[in-house]
Amino acid sequence: MTLDKTKQRTDMNVVISDLLKYGVIASTTLVVIGVVLTFAHPPQSFPSSLQQIVSMNFGKPTLDVAKLFAGVAAGDPSSILQLGLIILLATPVARVAASVILFAAERDRIYVAITLFVLIVLLTSIFIIGPLEAAAS
Repeated sequence: MTLDKTKQRTDMNVVISDLLKYGVIASTTLVVIGVVLTFAHPPQSFPSSLQQIVSMNFGKPTLDVAKLFAGVAAGDPSSILQLGLIILLATPVARVAASVILFAAERDRIYVAITLFVLIVLLTSIFIIGPLEAAAS
């Protein structure tokens, strides 16, 4: 392996580690803010027990992006928590997508193909299989 290839791999590792680090920091910050706001200003219909939380499906996810961001802008604790969790779940997917781009820049076709396959499986399970299962239940 040449010195140039070694530097490219090091740069790739830095980009991927930064992506993971900042994704976790952003999601943790939002989740902590959401939890603090929830306990500081509990909603009037806030369940008092775990059984009530389960039975009333409290905190059901918002699937409308506009409503989610409107809730975050309004300071809604549930929306802030949901955004934090979405960022936490999206971070590894973004890491795989970044790997495809970085492997393509290195012209490493085998790793591009493998990583692209993993990305397709992830996106299919999130956007196709997940909604189909949710609609079936």
